[in-house]
Amino acid sequence: MRGALRAYLKHPVDTRMYSYTAAEYWQWAFKVSPEDLPAAEAMLAEVREYLPSLDDHERRNTEGLLAFLERQRG
Repeated sequence: MRGALRAYLKHPVDTRMYSYTAAEYWQWAFKVSPEDLPAAEAMLAEVREYLPSLDDHERRNTEGLLAFLERQRG
């Protein structure tokens, strides 16, 4: 999983796809591979940094995704 996600991110992706991939990576790391959690957390930090630059619709969707992950964290 780690290799597949990292390979995917070498290709240009838009912010929405990056957010989705970061969320998938975080969920996988949280459940399966704790050693990958710091890298996944760093990706989510990047997502949070670019939230203000998104249009309203994309920002609300991304904020919802981040809130969902926070609930999973428990």
